[in-house]
Amino acid sequence: MRIVIGTHALVRAAGTESYVCLVARQLQRLGHDVVVSAEELGAMADHAEQRGIVVARTTADLPPACDAILSNDTPSAATLAARYPGTRLVHVAHSVVFDHQLPVLVPGVVDAVVACSERMASRVRALSLDVPLARLRLPVDIEHYMGTGPLPARPRRAVIVSHYLKGERRRALVEAWEAQGVTCTQVGVLTGSALDPAPAMRDADVVVAKATAALEGMACERAVYVYDQFGGDGWITPNTYEAFEADNLAGLSSPAPRTPAQLAADLADYDPAMGWMNGELARTHHAPAKHAHELVALLSGQHAGAPVSASALTEIARLTRVAMAAEGMALGAQHELASLRERVVATDEDVARWRARAESAERLLSTSRARAGLAAGRAFDRIRRLG
Repeated sequence: MRIVIGTHALVRAAGTESYVCLVARQLQRLGHDVVVSAEELGAMADHAEQRGIVVARTTADLPPACDAILSNDTPSAATLAARYPGTRLVHVAHSVVFDHQLPVLVPGVVDAVVACSERMASRVRALSLDVPLARLRLPVDIEHYMGTGPLPARPRRAVIVSHYLKGERRRALVEAWEAQGVTCTQVGVLTGSALDPAPAMRDADVVVAKATAALEGMACERAVYVYDQFGGDGWITPNTYEAFEADNLAGLSSPAPRTPAQLAADLADYDPAMGWMNGELARTHHAPAKHAHELVALLSGQHAGAPVSASALTEIARLTRVAMAAEGMALGAQHELASLRERVVATDEDVARWRARAESAERLLSTSRARAGLAAGRAFDRIRRLG
């Protein structure tokens, strides 16, 4: 088959981008002609091309026709459906947070939807969309994230793989673990994003992450602690795996947030056997070849929907881009406000410390003046007696 994979951006290393690149390579290995289409290109697009993936940098680079479309967000789905009318379109739904990653809800556009967690599948089932839903498991690049050896009896190094973890939640984890001798580092946008987190994972004993990054840590045969800015469930083990996987390893399957005391106590449950057991879970349930086989079955066949106006699809894509930009600005403003609040708190704490120091200095100065006055009085009396 000639397959066009659509996504809005290939700029940074994140869950959707990693999925697109991994699936593209797996479909190529099966002999299919694959082209990845993205509107925003950056370092991740360069990285994809270096790994042999064909990236359409302009619309002229897209094939004149294709057999199937694999879309990963609304703009790419609408744009490619308008470009290739009557072509079978399978949509991979990635997020319950961002609406632009949901399928196009216009009847006749989407032939099937893929959800890689029960959390996402539940969201898709609630949509006003009557198409088949395939519940697959999120794939991971087993070969690339191969483990490098056994874990130590006690953890010494932890790497936080996150674009989001910061502030009090990050401080709670780092303080609790570093107090017990575990050095914590972080990779991601907040610390200078790494396109490939595998080296940092291999150098660590524990990977702190969620979603795709947590799965990559499992493939690296590291102990994986599910914790991020928006939730935390703790250690992945054979007993917790099923519930965590159904939740997309998002850290939201537990009914209550982890307290600082729990974060500290959880280290006692670390087991070096977590490494090889996580590797086995990743290979058994998240092999990319199996995922690709299931995608091929979904992509094969004819488009079942009635024709949809290309101009209507173009307008859907345009409106979704506008909504995405507004949502991005709103999220950016929220992050900036949170950072400003942290700075205000830090400034207030600094002011309080300097005020305490000033008061202490004033007391010391007052005491020194009093002592100096007494000493001067004694000296004056002595001079007068001698005089």
